[in-house]
Amino acid sequence: MKLIPTPKKCKVTEGVFSLEGLKTLRLHGCDRRVVKIAVTLRNEIEELTGTPLRMRTAGDSCKCRCTGIDISHGDSEKAEDYTLEVNAEGIKICGGGAAGAYYAIQTLRQIIHEYGVDLPFCRIEDAPDFPERGFYHDVTRGKVPTLKQLFHITDLLAYYKINSLQLYVEDAYEFVEYDGIMRADEVLTADEIMALDDYCYDNFIELVPSIATFGHLYNLLQSDKYAHLCELENYKPGAVYWIEKMAHHTIDVSNPDSIKLIRSLIDQYIPLFRSNKFNICCDETFDLCRGRNAGKDAGEEYFKFLMQIIEHVKSRGKTVMMWGDIALDQPDKMHCIPKDTIMLNWTYLKDPDENKIKTMAEAGLDQIVCPGTSSWNRFVEEIDRSEGNITKLVEYGKKYGALGVLNTNWGDFGNICAFNCSLYGMVIGAEKGWSADSVLTEAFERAASSLLYDSDDVNMIEIIRTMGQCERTCDWMEFMYWFSANTVEGRVTELNCDTEKAVANIALLDEVIKTIESVDSEDVRFVDLIIACKAIKTMNRVCLGIKGVEGYTDRKALADEIETWLPDFCDAWRRENKESQLRYVIDFMRGLPTQKYNKADHVEDAVTVDRQV
Repeated sequence: MKLIPTPKKCKVTEGVFSLEGLKTLRLHGCDRRVVKIAVTLRNEIEELTGTPLRMRTAGDSCKCRCTGIDISHGDSEKAEDYTLEVNAEGIKICGGGAAGAYYAIQTLRQIIHEYGVDLPFCRIEDAPDFPERGFYHDVTRGKVPTLKQLFHITDLLAYYKINSLQLYVEDAYEFVEYDGIMRADEVLTADEIMALDDYCYDNFIELVPSIATFGHLYNLLQSDKYAHLCELENYKPGAVYWIEKMAHHTIDVSNPDSIKLIRSLIDQYIPLFRSNKFNICCDETFDLCRGRNAGKDAGEEYFKFLMQIIEHVKSRGKTVMMWGDIALDQPDKMHCIPKDTIMLNWTYLKDPDENKIKTMAEAGLDQIVCPGTSSWNRFVEEIDRSEGNITKLVEYGKKYGALGVLNTNWGDFGNICAFNCSLYGMVIGAEKGWSADSVLTEAFERAASSLLYDSDDVNMIEIIRTMGQCERTCDWMEFMYWFSANTVEGRVTELNCDTEKAVANIALLDEVIKTIESVDSEDVRFVDLIIACKAIKTMNRVCLGIKGVEGYTDRKALADEIETWLPDFCDAWRRENKESQLRYVIDFMRGLPTQKYNKADHVEDAVTVDRQV
């Protein structure tokens, strides 16, 4: 069976049950949220069979014994456990709690997706390995999704039994402090957040608030209004926008107005959420003690300010979550962190360091392991990286007693990757969060291809893997650092690019596009993949032009290629997102063919980039 996540026990026996024989869908004392997903199930069955299916909500006293679907759940501590059985008498679902019944219905929907009207007799017994199975989505570094898109993302997460969602916010909410700094089409509103919170709740997903409260406050601290609270006094940007936004800024911990500002941000955001948790982030405080507080101990200053943030969040009755990178760099001070804090332990290497997870466990702090989809800095996810990263980190998490998994989907340097181009990384996180010991086989890939892209004949995951490999010769982040050095910063560096592979990749991507079009060229999922293919081709060509490879130095031809591609990219962006920061991506792409690169005599060593940023 093509099911994601893979059930713990699944026994298929001889015999087939036809949905056309269904008479009634019965719910026995079920939670309202289970009733709602049952309505979705009923509608899908009616569309498939062409006949109406009666739906009844009843208590245990219901005496009807006609062929149908029976759904019930208890009130067990193992609320997410469930059994699902298909036999000659019909379909029976029983959840340990309401969540279990909900997940069983999602499993049944996947079975119907694969088999259609005629379902094989089977019995499934299932339960998750981790109580926390989250997805972390960046809405602040380029794209701010529409509410409709956020609902769509929620539907996908629920379909794969993910039970927690966080949106990464620096400046992408209508905080009063950002009045006059951020535009209306660059932020989410209170109404939208509360509507999403309701929608998540209805789908057994906890929407956890997450905002930058220490570092990564570039737009706020670069503004005239709050520049006096920036650690870097009189700072003037010296690199392209995306690099500045990624690297800066950290708040001045010595100014009493700083904690007042952070408390204000927290107090505006907390009331919008049901969750009893709050992610204060507090990662990558790159500038700390490099400006106004120069000469002070950065570790001491970090933990002093951190404790003020933690105390405030706890005073509002919330459990604190935070990224663990700075704490891991200061192990002698880790004891300062309250034991009821949940540490988010991240690393994005293909073969991550087990010691990061071990160290946090030995410190006696609860942790959630945080791998990633490996889709940021790219037009398409890099499967070769995400498979190893997620698998290994979950393995370590299980070994050291982690609470769960938070699979991150960042948007560094403009969030150029369409959500439809990061789906496989999302479901790997769902698979491993539910069943940590499962193996990512070709059969799993085929299941993902079918469920994510409705493609059974062509393995779309293998197609996407090839696309990701073709993008290695034109890595967006490395190119961004090179471009900034040579066009903005006044430095001259050498661009890393394997020119032979880049030429071969362009030809290979033409074949990939033909394959995708042969499957479906109209569905938005495939449209987004084709747009990504064309972008990767263009960026390979840009790199070849910079390297002076014969046949790729015609800037007019490159400009025409970009202008042909841009409308499709913009349409895809606007289909799912607010205008947000699209203008920066447009300006950047249009500037590529016309930019006169520095030709100084001295060339610095090729820029090296921390691939974990």
